[in-house]
Order: sequence, then C-alpha cells, then structure tokens
Amino acid sequence: MLLFGEFETGRDLGAYSTRQRFTVLRPRQSTDIGTVPVQLGTGPGETFFYRWRGRFR
Repeated sequence: MLLFGEFETGRDLGAYSTRQRFTVLRPRQSTDIGTVPVQLGTGPGETFFYRWRGRFR
C-alpha cells in the first residue's frame, strides 16, 4: 500500500512528516512508484510525501 500526500512548501511540514516515517521530497521532485510506469510528484510551491506499507517495499 502506498500512502502519499502533499502540502504547501511554505507550511514547512517536512520535519513532522519525516517523524511520521514518510519520505519527504524536495519541491518539484518526483518519485517512481515502480509498479506501473508512473511518477508521482507536485508542482511549484508544493511538497510531496509518501510511505510504502506492506510487503512490496
């Protein structure tokens, strides 16, 4: 299972998300989810975070 979301970069929620065991990407960075040819990420001014749960990662 993939849990993900985004927040406005100016809100500076990266430290909180990291403490909750999410991976926080830099603004405008994306990640390959590996199971299908799709990348997830955000646009300008937003920060993306994600966490894999289960047996896949």
